[in-house]
Amino acid sequence: MTPDSITISSRIDTKLFQDFALFDTFTRQKRYRSPLIFAGIMLVFSCICFAMKNAANQAVLLGGVLLGIGVLLPVFYFGNYFYSIRQQAKKMKLDKPKHVYTVSLTSAADGITIVSPTGEGGTLRQNWSDLFAAYRRKGCIYLFVTPQRAFLLPDGQANATPDELWAFLQSHMPPEKLFV
Repeated sequence: MTPDSITISSRIDTKLFQDFALFDTFTRQKRYRSPLIFAGIMLVFSCICFAMKNAANQAVLLGGVLLGIGVLLPVFYFGNYFYSIRQQAKKMKLDKPKHVYTVSLTSAADGITIVSPTGEGGTLRQNWSDLFAAYRRKGCIYLFVTPQRAFLLPDGQANATPDELWAFLQSHMPPEKLFV
């Protein structure tokens, strides 16, 4: 049996933030594809150059340059991304769990209220029908109000169990917007 309302006081730390950022970028948005396609193309061209080592001058040199570019640019891309996540978590002072917002869910049509304790984000009210998606991951539920904005609902921080919270979301959102 699901409750009539659920309140989640979200406390986010570095690990939770990093897990979300990696999920959002590489699983949900699939942003790993472009660097890997680029690396694959450069690898193919470098193999062609290596295969032509007897037919063309400096084919091996060109193949090495293409191979180096094909490997180093994606490595730099991913390394820079991971570094930026760490820097952002440091900037947000998430080394210790920090209360970021409180999410209240009710059965009313405009049943989602998000309140920022610092006052910088104010209060956001959202209709159930306007939600973009919800993703249930190990240790947390990611509630997307838009494709660019999500709220993290960590396990154990609600006045309900994680299963009750997910059942509550299932009862208010269409199945095509729910992902496990």
